[in-house]
Amino acid sequence: MQSVGDMARSLVLRTNQVQLRQQMDKLAVEVATGFAKDSAKKLGGDTTSLLAIDRTLAKLDAYKINTTEATYVTTSMQNAMDEMQQRSQTLSQTLIAADLTPNSTLLKTMSDDAENAMAQVLNGMNRQVAGRFLFSGTATDQPAVQGVDVMMNELRTALAGATTAADVNTTLDTFFGAGGAFETTIYQGSNNGLSPMQLSETESASVDIKATDQAFRDILKPMAMAAIATDGTLGLSGDVQVELLAQSGRDLLGAQTSIVELRASLGALEGRIEETVARNSAEITSTQLARLELVGVDEFETATKYESVRGQLESLYAITARSQRLSLAEYL
Repeated sequence: MQSVGDMARSLVLRTNQVQLRQQMDKLAVEVATGFAKDSAKKLGGDTTSLLAIDRTLAKLDAYKINTTEATYVTTSMQNAMDEMQQRSQTLSQTLIAADLTPNSTLLKTMSDDAENAMAQVLNGMNRQVAGRFLFSGTATDQPAVQGVDVMMNELRTALAGATTAADVNTTLDTFFGAGGAFETTIYQGSNNGLSPMQLSETESASVDIKATDQAFRDILKPMAMAAIATDGTLGLSGDVQVELLAQSGRDLLGAQTSIVELRASLGALEGRIEETVARNSAEITSTQLARLELVGVDEFETATKYESVRGQLESLYAITARSQRLSLAEYL
């Protein structure tokens, strides 16, 4: 049977072990994080400033998510529009020369090239990132526009009976105008724009570019005119075909202004987002430094204390082990 003295000694040893282990755990956390484990104790119970700093950091983390998303979306939009612009510029140079090559085979080749270009532009309007369609307004879960086959069929239906270049022009103006077939049939997105994304306390970004924007219509109309010019279902005369192809080249070249202006507007927004990212980053750094001033610890001093406590605990373990091996035989 253990004596009362032995039991008391054992209890004291266990109590000291627990205390030392608790100190080691606390110091290990502080060495790893650089912050006091018990913030309230370090601040004397007044945690008002610390809570305010943590709220600021939480908001800045939320803004970081928004700025990352805004950067990704605007960059993807810019890339898509760059491809559209490059393709339309190349096509315009080809079509302008239509009246210099009044050959039915070459004219048909130009129309086919225009149809392919239109398909690429429509595909660009259906660009998506992270499962979200960019140019569909709030309907980000569905493509912005129908494909080129649907577009061509709608054009054939709308232009049935047209015989002159003036007829085609008038019909296409209606087709791509407000309330026309492009809006009601080809466009599949929402007429509502995306809500602005909050980038900071004072900055927000509204990325409201839809496939129905005028800049896109200005590109699609001459492409459609060129694509349909030699279509056999319309039966337009060779002179009308040449006139339409040459005009579409000129109109497509003139449409570059609107797409450039739209891209410039988006570029200005990209610049503002970058500036906000830089400001937010600077604020995060300064706020983290303020938090460190409040509840930070001297990591070298803390590591020294940790090693000291670890040594004490190892010594205590050794003493405990020896005391548990004591017996009357060893004593005698």
